[in-house]
Amino acid sequence: MRTRTPLVRFNAQLMAEDMALKGWNKSTFAQRAGVADMTVIRFLSGERQTAQTAKVLADALGYSVRRYLLRSTEAA
Repeated sequence: MRTRTPLVRFNAQLMAEDMALKGWNKSTFAQRAGVADMTVIRFLSGERQTAQTAKVLADALGYSVRRYLLRSTEAA
């Protein structure tokens, strides 16, 4: 039996809620994080989530990346 490497994903919904609590739209969030608007859009949609982007976005929100970490052994 093959062991699967855990897939690491991030809670985009929680991140979007934190963004909204700050009164930011996606464009403002991108500016505050120093990334392109499409980076935020793709991350929040779950299309492209990387640990590096998660860290940059979490830092911009003032939280640890651990706040947004989800773990799953299931493939996406």
